Amino acid sequence: MTPEEIDRKLKEYGLTREEAIRRAKELNISLDEFLQKPLGGTASDQPVNLPPTGTTTVAPALRVQQSVPDSPRVKTRMPVPGFSNRHGADTLAAFGFEIFQYPPSASEAVLNLASPPSYLLGPGDEVIVTVWGETRMNYQLQVNREGNVIVPEVGPVSANGTTLAEFRSRLLRRMESIYSGLDNRRGNANTFLDVSLGKLRTLQVFVLGQVTKPGGYAISSFGTAFNALYLAGGPTSDGTMREVHVRRKGANLSPIDLYDYVLRGDNSQDHRLQDGDVVFVKPAGKRVAILGSVLRPAIYELKESESLGDLISMAGGLRFDAYFDRIHIERVVPFAARAENAKDLIDIDLRFSSLQELGRSKHSLADGDVVSVFRITNFLQNRVSISGNVNKPGQFELVAGMRIRDVILAADSFQRNTFSERGTLFRMLENLRREVYPFNPRLALSGDEQHNLLLRNEDSIVVYPESQFFPQQTVTIAGAVRAPGTYPRNENMTVADLVVLAGGLREGASLQNWEISTIDTTTLGVYSKLTRINASEDYWNATDGQQHKLYDFDYVFVPFDPRFTQNKLIQITGYVMNPGVYALRYEGERLAEVIARAGEPRPRAYLEGSRFVRRTNNVGTIPLDFRRALEDQESRDNIVLKEGDSIHIAFHDDVVTVSGEVFAPSAILYKKGENVDYYIRQAGGFKQEADESRVVAFLPSGKKWEAGWFFFADPELPPGSTVIVPKEVEKEDKTLPLIRDFATIVASLAALTVALVQVTK
Repeated sequence: MTPEEIDRKLKEYGLTREEAIRRAKELNISLDEFLQKPLGGTASDQPVNLPPTGTTTVAPALRVQQSVPDSPRVKTRMPVPGFSNRHGADTLAAFGFEIFQYPPSASEAVLNLASPPSYLLGPGDEVIVTVWGETRMNYQLQVNREGNVIVPEVGPVSANGTTLAEFRSRLLRRMESIYSGLDNRRGNANTFLDVSLGKLRTLQVFVLGQVTKPGGYAISSFGTAFNALYLAGGPTSDGTMREVHVRRKGANLSPIDLYDYVLRGDNSQDHRLQDGDVVFVKPAGKRVAILGSVLRPAIYELKESESLGDLISMAGGLRFDAYFDRIHIERVVPFAARAENAKDLIDIDLRFSSLQELGRSKHSLADGDVVSVFRITNFLQNRVSISGNVNKPGQFELVAGMRIRDVILAADSFQRNTFSERGTLFRMLENLRREVYPFNPRLALSGDEQHNLLLRNEDSIVVYPESQFFPQQTVTIAGAVRAPGTYPRNENMTVADLVVLAGGLREGASLQNWEISTIDTTTLGVYSKLTRINASEDYWNATDGQQHKLYDFDYVFVPFDPRFTQNKLIQITGYVMNPGVYALRYEGERLAEVIARAGEPRPRAYLEGSRFVRRTNNVGTIPLDFRRALEDQESRDNIVLKEGDSIHIAFHDDVVTVSGEVFAPSAILYKKGENVDYYIRQAGGFKQEADESRVVAFLPSGKKWEAGWFFFADPELPPGSTVIVPKEVEKEDKTLPLIRDFATIVASLAALTVALVQVTK
């Protein structure tokens, strides 16, 4: 086996490596020697037979012990024939069988315990004889097939069927004649003898009958009938748990009731096995299922003398919610009585006046009975409840004479926003439907009997908040206030109150023509009524005559004063006398006026390279001719300025930048009178992939010049310009696909023509 196969097998058996090694050592098995055998000669591949009775070879016999099952045990429900198709019982398991759903290693006899005084020696046992004092000896001796222990210098000493104490006395008498110091009758013994038990012998036992894996097993001499049953996998679903027999030399020992062990932990009926013993499991006897409100619903096996009370005791007794007045039994009609009944199944109801009477019931049960223990109903006897707008809603005990007022006070009275004119009492009827009784909470609390109704079981009281009948409405304000929005409308709220809630007026707010829109519900097709008011400087201190009361859903608009404007700023940078941020003086102020306010351009300012950027709506750079704008204030380049505009007056630039598909993209020194072609040659010329027909140049101001235009009209390129040589874009040649499609169409037409000719012949 490979290491992986070994680990997988150990996992199936529920063992660790350490446990496997320890158990192998206890059984005198060399794991190294065992695992090095060829794959075809492993012990698991060869047929295994039990050793003959009386054998003294320990290790081979123990290898036969089926302490590990052939397949892993899985804890599953043990189905019981006859109950699988019975309503309610088909989900129940046979009681007690779950203890055999675990690896049998958990039930093996423990070998490192002190030897019990009643243990009888037999062939295969090892005894350790120790002598100390004046004479020292230590022997590990084995009881041979004849039942003797061969002691050096002493000879054979009979041990079969004796206890350790009896064997020691027998050996001491034999050795006193040889070692005089052992004689203690004279009171001067100087040599002492001790006998202890060493390795145990292996027993050959058989487990037969209704068990999972019947057959022969080799177990320790400490093994019991329980250990043997575990090794055999326990009884089958047809096997008994109440009468397991151990047969020894043709006689039956007292039967074992496994229910005593499972229910009460009593193993006093267990028998220590001897060589050749047979553990026999009979077929199961009478079986009865119990379900419902018991602690252990299951299928139980009953003895003939056991009755309904015993069954309930086996099931752990009734649960706290059990209804013990009636026990229902579904019975399969016995064979002898079927001629008297039209059907094979009958129902039986048993009545009991007390739990004690049920527990002492001697009512006999038949094989296959299904006993049902019902639950109590969920209907309460003395409960009322209150919910809604009270301080402590919930459920309360109903006492005699209780009324609505008593429950309200028990719930710590109303909350502050309670609607005191309407409450509801829901009363449970016999058909489980509810009947509604309206009442006045205010009058009920004052003791008015017409509204302070007498309560019954399962009554439910509901008290409502005032907002359910008069919901909180809103008003809205917009315009020149600091926090425009929607606000709750409070009682006697005025426009001034709303403005204060909205954070007050903003700078530039107008005090004239405030507009209030009120919903008009009187005229079809008219949405609202408009009211205009004027406010004073101290609008928050308005007199009664100046106040305007608001109604639900009113809309207030506070306009801005059209004469009030904030400063609109622009920025001038670069080569002017006084760069900085300037405020526009009036609407329509132009570029030349603002540059003049900044002190005019400085010497060596390069107007052709200056730039104008508009940030409004992210417009960006607007190419302008600054020189024309300053020289002719009526020109279109003298643009009207807006808030956020940026003006940059450039310094003189002596280079022209060439980029794109040239061999040496770079900045080329400006040369007076030279055109685009000159600067492209200076940058190494066009690459093979350059598109010479689409060369583009941008002047310093951002204007775009087409190459074809300035090659002839104005060949000189000013300093600060940028030349861009784009890459040629290869267009897809669709000639061949068109020819192929055309040929396909022609071929199709030709085929159609031939078909038509053939048809018309």
